Amino acid sequence: MSRPLRIELPNAAYHIVNRGNQRSTVFHDDWHYEKFVEKLGSFADEFGVVVYAYCCMPNHFHLYARTREANLSRFMQSLLVSFCVSSNKKRRTSGHIFQGRFKAQLVEDELYRSRLSRYIHLNPIRTRRFRNTTFEERAEHLCQFRWSSYRCYLGVEKAPGWLECKPVLATWGKSHREQISNYAAYVGEGLHKNLESPFVEITEQSILGSEHFVDRIKREYLLLRSSANGQKPSLIHLQQSYSADEVVGHVAKCYDIAPAFVLRRKSGYREARRVAMYSVCRYCRHATSLTELAARFSVSVSALTQARDKVSSDSSGRLRKNLKQIEKMLAQHSKKLHNKDVTLI
Repeated sequence: MSRPLRIELPNAAYHIVNRGNQRSTVFHDDWHYEKFVEKLGSFADEFGVVVYAYCCMPNHFHLYARTREANLSRFMQSLLVSFCVSSNKKRRTSGHIFQGRFKAQLVEDELYRSRLSRYIHLNPIRTRRFRNTTFEERAEHLCQFRWSSYRCYLGVEKAPGWLECKPVLATWGKSHREQISNYAAYVGEGLHKNLESPFVEITEQSILGSEHFVDRIKREYLLLRSSANGQKPSLIHLQQSYSADEVVGHVAKCYDIAPAFVLRRKSGYREARRVAMYSVCRYCRHATSLTELAARFSVSVSALTQARDKVSSDSSGRLRKNLKQIEKMLAQHSKKLHNKDVTLI
C-alpha cells in the first residue's frame, strides 16, 4: 500500500504525530521535554508556523498547527533533526530517535479545531495507568501534566508567543473566563467516557474534513501536481525563494571574500562559513531540503544544523550586525526580482 501524499499548502492546518524509533522512549526526563518544547517554539517562529495545541508523551508527540506557507516538511525536518542532535549529544548516543516519516493529516480547521485540540489534550490520561482510575484522579493528572498546551488553555500558565489558544477558545463563550470554563468542561467530557477519535472520519488517506473540503483540496492539489509535471498550473501562487548560491554569494559579499571560501571545508573563514550555513537554513527552506543544503557545504545534516544553532545562540554584536546586513541585502535582491514574480489564477 502506498503511503499517503504529503499535501503542503499555504495557510493549512495539520494534525502531526511522530513516535520513537520502534516505539522506544523519546523523552527520557524533564530536560528532553523542555528541549523539545523550546525547539518547537524556536522553529515555529523561524518558519512562520502557528501552533494551536501540542502534547508530548514519553514515546511520541502530537501537534496541531497551521503553516502560513507551504513548508510543513521543512519545518518538521528542522525540528526533528535539531532535537535528535541535541538528544544524542546529551545521552552520548547516535542514530535516529524518531521512526521514519512523521504523520500529518490536513484538517478542516474551523470544523475540527475543538475536537482535535481536545483529543490532543486528553492524551496524558489515555494510557494503561489511568484505565481504572477515578474521574478526580484523571482530572488532577491532566491539570498537572506539564508537557502539553492544556495548562495554557486553562490560564494556569502563560502561553508563549508561538502558541495560539484564542482560535479554539473563541468558540466557547464571550468573556475569556467563560471560554476557559466552557472549554475545560468540554475536555472534561473525555474524562467521563471514551470519546470517538475524530480521525475515524478521515475520508481520504490524509485529509480530515467535510466532503466539500476534501473535494476542494483534491482539485487544488491535483492542479499543483499537474503543474509539476509540466502542465499548465492554476490556483497556485508562485512564491519567491532564494537559491543556496544566492545566499552564499551575499554572505561572501558581506565578509568580503569569494564564495568558494565559504563553501570550502578548510578555508580559514569559520565564522563566514557558519553564518552561510545558518542563512541557507533560514532563507532556502522553501525550495531545498536540509540534505541538499548540507551537501553544498560537504558536511552532514547534523553538522549543518549544529552550525546553524551556534549562530542562533551567538549574541555578539558584530555577528548580529552581519546577519542584519545579509538580511537587508537579500531583501534588496528580492525587490529587484519583484517584477518577475508571478501569481497564477
